[in-house]
Amino acid sequence: MLVTAHSPGENPLSLAVQRAAQLHGLLLVASEHGASSLDAVDLEQGTWESLLSLAAWLAHETQVLSELAVLQGQALQVE
Repeated sequence: MLVTAHSPGENPLSLAVQRAAQLHGLLLVASEHGASSLDAVDLEQGTWESLLSLAAWLAHETQVLSELAVLQGQALQVE
């Protein structure tokens, strides 16, 4: 379960780091599960599709948050 609530002290960079860690953990578990048997299809196809969809969402959110962090950093340099 992913918690997406944000506390006031969080910024785009810290959120991007969190999403990257979540993505890493998700992919690690998926790869370990797939490597644990010769038949990597022992999970239902719908489960794999959901897992890949979640991974894609986390990757996209990480990218967007990273870009926001860069823009925020550039804005701070201008001030």
